[in-house]
Order: sequence, then C-alpha cells, then structure tokens
Amino acid sequence: MWICFAMFSAILMLVLICQRIQYKNLQKDIGYISKRLALLSIASENGFVLCPTDNLCIKELGTAINTLLQDFYTNKSSFEQAQKVMSQVLTNISHDIRTPLTVLKGNSEMLADETDDSAVPESIHRMAVKIDRKADDLITTINDYFTMSKIASGDFPLKLQKENISGICQDTILDYYDMLEKQQFEVEIQIPEKPVFADTDRDTLQRILKNLIDNAIRHGGVGKYIALRLIVSKEKCIIEIEDHGKGMPPQQQKKIFTRNYTTAPKSSGNGLGLAISNNLSAKIGAQLQVHSIPNEKTVFSVILKS
Repeated sequence: MWICFAMFSAILMLVLICQRIQYKNLQKDIGYISKRLALLSIASENGFVLCPTDNLCIKELGTAINTLLQDFYTNKSSFEQAQKVMSQVLTNISHDIRTPLTVLKGNSEMLADETDDSAVPESIHRMAVKIDRKADDLITTINDYFTMSKIASGDFPLKLQKENISGICQDTILDYYDMLEKQQFEVEIQIPEKPVFADTDRDTLQRILKNLIDNAIRHGGVGKYIALRLIVSKEKCIIEIEDHGKGMPPQQQKKIFTRNYTTAPKSSGNGLGLAISNNLSAKIGAQLQVHSIPNEKTVFSVILKS
C-alpha cells in the first residue's frame, strides 16, 4: 500500500516538474515574442519573429504574427511609395503654377493701382482689389503646399547653428510694424536687451514666427492686440505670440496643428500654416504649444533649447 502511494506520489511529482518546465518554457517563448514585437515597433528596418520552440501553439502563433508582419511591410512599402509619388506630383504642380501665378499677381496689382482713379467707377476698383487679394491668397496656398511637400519628402535643407534669438524676434516683428500700426493694433514686445542664443535654423525659425503672427492677425485681429515675448531660462528659451481674439476651446486646441484643420471659414484659410509651423518646429528640435482661453486670449509658444 505504502509502496503504491510512494510511486503515485513520485509520478505526480514528476508530472508537476514537467508541467513546471513547460510553463517556464512557455513564459520564455511568450516573453521573447513580446520583446521582439516591441523592438520591431520602434526599429526602422523590417524584421520577423523567429522563436526556436517545440511548442506547436507557439509555432502557430509565430507563423500568424509573421504573416501579419509581412502584410504590414508590404502595405507600408506601397504607402511610402505612393506618398513619394504624390509629394513629387505636388512639387511639380507647385513649380508649374508659380510662374503664371507670378504674372497674374503682377497684373492684378497693376490693375488695382490703375483703377484707383476718380475716373474709374468704384465698383470696378473694388473688383480689381478683390482679384489682387485673391491672387495673394492663391500664392500663399501654393507656397504652403510646396513647403509641406518638401517637408514630407525630407527635401528641406536646414543649417542648425547658434543664432541670436533676440535679433530674429526683433527682425520678424519689425516686418509687421507698418501693417500693425495701420490697423491700429496694440503691440506689446518683451525681448531682452542682451542677445539670447540657441541652436536653430534662422530662416526656419523666422518662417515659424511669421506663420504664428499671420495666424494671430487673421484669427485674433478682432482684439486689436498682439504680443511677442522672449522668455529665457537656464535650459530653454520660449517665444510667445499672444492675441486677444475669440480664442478656442480645448477640443480645437488638440486639433489645431493637424494638416488642413482650420477654425476659420473655408474661404479664409487652407489650414496649413500651423501644421507647417509644427512640422518645422520638430525639424529644428523645438516644441510648438498652444494655450487658449475662449474670448480672452490665445498664446502660441515656440520652445527652444538654449
């Protein structure tokens, strides 16, 4: 009786040990698959799950995962190829349109000047001015799409070096001085007298700031206020553009940097300016943030490493 009990106990112990070993091996295989998938999700190159195991279920799981990965890589390659083709088409279209558009702008501007005469009916002059403004809008849109296509294709040259951020801010806001004075804006400028240096690309940073100022004038112009502040700390410098327009709720703030998203009527913007600014900020290693209180203020911040 005791002998049977001892043998039965030994068999159960042996089964338990075998099950424990299988469980450990199963844990090891699943752990490998999890780590491999995590690595593939952040790696730029393609890869597969190769798990040496005798477990039939794990083998089938690995095969199914590799099939899905192969489909993903194929679709990814097709998408990237299509994206490159579309980017090139957009670039070509932008190039082809620019020349006749420049001629159109020149003639529309001349027409607006020529009709600004007492001998010409006021309705004709208003029509000529409207044509000239629409030509400006079209040029801006074409340039924005051209910039987006260059950013997407990686064909956007940068020259990152230590630049005087104070000087860039001063030069940028100075370009708007006459227009802001004519439109009777209250302008607040807070820029340190001493030079503030940070690693950036001068032209790119200036493009970002101009987009933000244009946006503040277009969407926050009703408040007749604009501010440009340069705030310096030990590790970063922050450029703030503030307006006192209608602002936007939190839901819009989450979408504001999305391509083609705009809070303005469809006829008054293409929704690319802020998306371009966000992409360019990433290119120069900066962050672009927005904080808005509806009907009070909107502040866009460009955060640079100093």
